[in-house]
Amino acid sequence: MDAYGADDLRGAAEVIPGRLFFHCLQQPMTLTTAPPNSICVHLDADLIYEPFCADFGPCNLAHTWRFCQRVNELLQRSNGRRVYLLVGSHPHKRSNAAALMGIYCVLHLGMTPEQAYEPLRALEPFTGFRDASCGVPTYQLPVQQVIAGMYRAKEVGLYRGEQLDLEEYEHYEQVENGDLNWIVPGKFMAFSGPSAQPKHFGGWRTYMPEDYIEYFREHNVGAVVRLNKKMYEASRFTQYGVRHHEMYFPDGTCPSEQILLRFLDTAEREPGALAVHCKAGLGRTGVLICSYMIKHFGFSAEEAMGYIRVCRPGSVIGPQQHYL
Repeated sequence: MDAYGADDLRGAAEVIPGRLFFHCLQQPMTLTTAPPNSICVHLDADLIYEPFCADFGPCNLAHTWRFCQRVNELLQRSNGRRVYLLVGSHPHKRSNAAALMGIYCVLHLGMTPEQAYEPLRALEPFTGFRDASCGVPTYQLPVQQVIAGMYRAKEVGLYRGEQLDLEEYEHYEQVENGDLNWIVPGKFMAFSGPSAQPKHFGGWRTYMPEDYIEYFREHNVGAVVRLNKKMYEASRFTQYGVRHHEMYFPDGTCPSEQILLRFLDTAEREPGALAVHCKAGLGRTGVLICSYMIKHFGFSAEEAMGYIRVCRPGSVIGPQQHYL
């Protein structure tokens, strides 16, 4: 927790009148006393994001949940003091912090995305979130669309904060533990493509089809959709009663209309949950799951991308963004 001078916080966005403020600092602070009757918290060190390439956010679901809990705790112990949440001048940190602030407003204060973003406008510009590739970005997802995506997820029941198991989320998102995330709880799980044979890296190895069976049974996953080239025999799932669907299309590209319609039809017919993978479980996997959310839950394309990138960072890549 750091303290800052009152004069430097005059431009802070007022999120909760008289109680909660958010501010993007323009330069290093030199004053050592906080404004009277206030609590000042610098967020930069807590804005953690592990990039795949040149991507920088938004922060994942566990980090988002913890941020919201931290803000609630600060307000509870403020005893009438003003709470200032501060972020430095780096554009990536600013965007991540602004997205978290807006998400808090829609999840915990009952605001609409427009209401949540309105006080942040005075602090623009915010750099849009790019995809998890290394080339020049062809699309930038606005901060307000990440906020809107989480709002939509809450409204349609995809986000249930009180039911979020942080330990499970952070365990299974690790490559050594399966590299999987639930996007539509009870319906769609995204995961990276299993290996035919284990590949060892230090103290861990990649998952094979058999490694997922117990988890699938516990979570009512009845079928797998494979979108990448054949890397294992489908029988390694089907012998355990897990149906297997092949819908290959090239890495980094968009699905044909035939594949899109087949995917939607398969998802609508399957009584249980679907585990969807391509090579990394990000691009092709993400674009098809987003398509389902757009059709069945009323997400806009931008909202769908905002939500899925919080659940599974790095999802939807390159031309897939424009396709949606």
